[in-house]
Amino acid sequence: MQNRKSILDPRSSILDLVPLTATMILLLALGLGMFVLTLCVQMVPVAIFIHIAASRHPRSLMPPSFGANFILLQSVAALLVFAHLVNIALWALLFRLCGEFADLEAAYYHSAGNYTSLGYGDIVMSARWRLLGPLETIDGIVMFGISTALIFALMMRLIERRLKAKEPEMNGLSQKN
Repeated sequence: MQNRKSILDPRSSILDLVPLTATMILLLALGLGMFVLTLCVQMVPVAIFIHIAASRHPRSLMPPSFGANFILLQSVAALLVFAHLVNIALWALLFRLCGEFADLEAAYYHSAGNYTSLGYGDIVMSARWRLLGPLETIDGIVMFGISTALIFALMMRLIERRLKAKEPEMNGLSQKN
């Protein structure tokens, strides 16, 4: 008879109780769940920007000045970085809950390496949970893509507003000639 562990045993994992194929499906489902959760976190800055950009208020993106644009870009970038740090922490928390790391600092360090696709390889997860590493990397790449798209869209909107603000000035010059 096979010696099966009980889920009540603190040294066991839910993965000890399911066959290999089911384990892989469980890990993929866990990774997908984390992707959805981190996507929600990453959408907060996006939703804020869309609200500002779609606002009909005349000062919705501030006057088209260098200082105001600089502050807005820095604020959005800082908010996006914060969202990425929260996402890394969520993955680190998952790794801790899986029992992969004894302390949060090591879990966060490992998670940051995965999420940014840096992957030093100095800390490696056990074979049981290692599929979560590439799933976190995919998540990080997608979230950085969303951040890049948001910053690019914001810069395009600011440039467009700046050009529209200079339009009357340019029309006045062309009429004088």
